[in-house]
Amino acid sequence: MWLLGGSMVAVGAAEAIPALAALAGSLAAVALVFVKAPGAVFGCRDYDLVAALPVSVRTVVLSRTAPLYGFGVALSALLSASLYAAYFLAAPVSPPAVVAAALCSVCAPLAPAAVATLVSLALASVAVRFRHAGAVQLVLSVLVVAGVVAGSLALGRASSGVDDAAALVAMGDVAGALSAAVASAYPPAAWAAAAVREGSVAGLLAFAALSLLLPALVTLALAACYPSVNAAATSGPRRCARPAATSRDAAGPLRALTVKELRRVGSMPFYAMNSCAGLILMVVAAGAVALFGADALLTSGVINGVQLDARAVAALRVQVDAALPWVFGFCGAMSLTSAPAVSLETRASWLMLTTPVGAGTVLASKLLANLVLGGVAIAASAVALLAGGTGPLLVLQCVVTAAGMLTGFAAFALAIDASRPNLSWTTPAEVVKRGLPVMVGSIGGVLASFGLGFLSVTAAGALGPAASAAVNLAAPTVCALGGLAFLRAVARRGLPGPGWGE
Repeated sequence: MWLLGGSMVAVGAAEAIPALAALAGSLAAVALVFVKAPGAVFGCRDYDLVAALPVSVRTVVLSRTAPLYGFGVALSALLSASLYAAYFLAAPVSPPAVVAAALCSVCAPLAPAAVATLVSLALASVAVRFRHAGAVQLVLSVLVVAGVVAGSLALGRASSGVDDAAALVAMGDVAGALSAAVASAYPPAAWAAAAVREGSVAGLLAFAALSLLLPALVTLALAACYPSVNAAATSGPRRCARPAATSRDAAGPLRALTVKELRRVGSMPFYAMNSCAGLILMVVAAGAVALFGADALLTSGVINGVQLDARAVAALRVQVDAALPWVFGFCGAMSLTSAPAVSLETRASWLMLTTPVGAGTVLASKLLANLVLGGVAIAASAVALLAGGTGPLLVLQCVVTAAGMLTGFAAFALAIDASRPNLSWTTPAEVVKRGLPVMVGSIGGVLASFGLGFLSVTAAGALGPAASAAVNLAAPTVCALGGLAFLRAVARRGLPGPGWGE
């Protein structure tokens, strides 16, 4: 943000910084509300317990919404501080202007956060009635991530070879135009800008009044109909009666449990995005190599910190081919949906313990679901690479490396989770993002990918491409067999009985 503010000052657009600061704080608060409001403000699992407390509904709603507003204010202050610092280096500094900037930074996220709370409630009320809402949200999230990655690659390709001063000027021009558009489309941003630039008391009072009045009205409205709000945000979709499955249609235990695991991944978008981000990056990387070629990517400056000329890339041809499969191995090793799969059973763990199948079948279904998702990404990447003209042997190395690293570390992390599950978590993020199996599996996979990739590149330089190909085919296979052996040893001990994980 400091760089953005400095670029706007450099092109003479410093007067647009206050409106941009209000926009930055507002957008940060809106993003926070959309992520945290469902489950924190409405759709709460502990609503029955909270409703039985001897406190007023207004107090309950205020206790739920106040943290969101507080975090929004903190984010707004953090983002606005650097922008205003750049602004006051170019504009006259006066105590009223500094006070107005501070007040605007605090008030900027409040009204947008209040509106976002109502919009989030409306979306949640619609989503809970839509049977495949989780799958739709997951697809949209994947498209957004792919779009961001593709946009950053395109931006890096377009800006390669451009002088830094010219890039800063272009950034400032774009930010100035955006700020002007925001001031015209969102009048409160113009009020805040007038209060900071011109010392407009009327603008400051109007901005502060709107920022304080709207959250108060939203809080009172939620308090007035809080029971119905929670009911609307938690009622599930209408289910139609289905005919009973015949023996011919019934699936085997392994298949049925695998489908159950896949449905859980699809119904929890944040779980899928945290555990499958590597698979998305894998497909994007394969598409980039297919469209532009590895040589063009290395010479274009798209990869941050890597910009070689054509002669240097040609001289490193063998090393590039040796390292490329480990890009896919890295992506596979960090895509571990199986890592928290046992811990996510939590309240339903008794069903897993009493299922009339062996522990091996239960754990195999969790691993197989991970491999199905990874197999789809690996197959798509292989097709893209072959369509882009990559040699079959190199494609085979990429496939084996990705599949081997995925299988080995998914099995390893699942074995750790089965041995020491965390069944006492309060939010799924505790095991999906911060669980021991996730951290050990992901960090171990990343370190192994870098280490084995370095070994492959060294072997290519010392012994030739045949040695690097042998490393790329053998090392992932060893990782896969080692992870499967560890998982099999855990499965042989069986799933513990009552009190497991306590």
